Amino acid sequence: MKKSLIRLILVTVIAFLLGFMLPDFLGFSPDGAKAAVTMLPTRLAHITGTPPMRAGSYLPLIATYSRVMNDMNEHYYGKVDIKEVTYDAIRGALASLGDPFTRFIDPEAFKTMQEENQGNFTGIGALLESTDNGEVAVKEPLPDTPAIKAGVKSGDVITEVDGKSVVNMDIDDVVKLIRGEENTTVKLTVRRGEEHIVIPIVRKVVQTQTVTFKMQDEKDKIGYIRLYQFNEQADTKFTEAYNKLEKQGMKALIFDLRGNPGGLLDMAVRIGSDFVKKGDIVIIRDRGGKETAIPARSDRTAVTCPVVVLVDGSSASASEIVSGAIKDHKMGTLVGEKTFGKGLVQTLLPMIDGSATAITTSKYLTPNKIDIHKKGIEPDIKVKLGDDFDNDKPETDDQLQAGLTALRVQMKKLPASALDKYKQKEEKKDAEKEDKKEDKK
Repeated sequence: MKKSLIRLILVTVIAFLLGFMLPDFLGFSPDGAKAAVTMLPTRLAHITGTPPMRAGSYLPLIATYSRVMNDMNEHYYGKVDIKEVTYDAIRGALASLGDPFTRFIDPEAFKTMQEENQGNFTGIGALLESTDNGEVAVKEPLPDTPAIKAGVKSGDVITEVDGKSVVNMDIDDVVKLIRGEENTTVKLTVRRGEEHIVIPIVRKVVQTQTVTFKMQDEKDKIGYIRLYQFNEQADTKFTEAYNKLEKQGMKALIFDLRGNPGGLLDMAVRIGSDFVKKGDIVIIRDRGGKETAIPARSDRTAVTCPVVVLVDGSSASASEIVSGAIKDHKMGTLVGEKTFGKGLVQTLLPMIDGSATAITTSKYLTPNKIDIHKKGIEPDIKVKLGDDFDNDKPETDDQLQAGLTALRVQMKKLPASALDKYKQKEEKKDAEKEDKKEDKK
């Protein structure tokens, strides 16, 4: 009789506790069981009148989140999409850090990122950029892609995608609208000068334009290699291009990193090692202040000819690692405009649902321990593109022409004074800018 009573009491107590813990076990957090145990004292406090935890004591974060999800799902009068609510909660948490590079990447965006790193994606094949007044414009349609075949041009400002206005829309959201299933059509409304044009484009699988190259100057044998991004193919494609130009008798090289947003750190080290054979390529500083130098790899192609690197305000991250290493080791001349200034390293952490988080885990410094974050790298020869710049006409590309001149000076084909016209041109532009500031006053 006594044993039966004890069993009955135990069963009652267990059932009582499970009744309080069950909502948390059925919650939407994967740590529901842990949350249930953590929430038990709080649930008991509601019926016993026990005072809540005093300020400053440990906040059961997982349990609190689980409780909010449960209460919202149970009581909110509208429809609740728990997945999207959770994604937004994660976005908000990461945004509170004030670091735009630490972010949540939903499954669709993460899949796109992986495709780009592998060298292909489904879309129209155009590089986009955000303008100073918040518009999204075509920086450049890539060669042999649906965009260029449909008539998209550099400088086109995208105003609508499939009839939906994209004014004041984030560039990443515009990209999502443009991309889609293969062989489907997307209609871009672009502003070209004063004219508005609707351009239908059939989406195709686009091989990412990792590298383009040519012998820019046949007479002086000056080669040209442009690297669009540091994806998984970057080192192989660069080596192939360099070797082909070398077989053609290349004596100097223009390495174009303009518009290159960066990519994989390992690729930056590999390609940087093509130019810097001894010494460090980059220095990584972790959150504790510990610095780790990454030296040049010994298994890379040695670039032995004179080099000019073209950079601009869109040359970022891995582009800055390579250009910074070349500048610090004096292995080439930087020509163009100050680089973007992204000196942080992100680690990608995939999740089981196909999403991921990009967490800033360290900062990088140039070999001379220069912190370029939010500062950028100043070129050795400062040259801006003129108003008459046409991507299809190399003679209008002042930065490219300055780079060619700098190489010809190094090759003793021209006197050093040949570069004076670019310096004078920039001084004139700066003076005109100052005059405009004074006029506004």
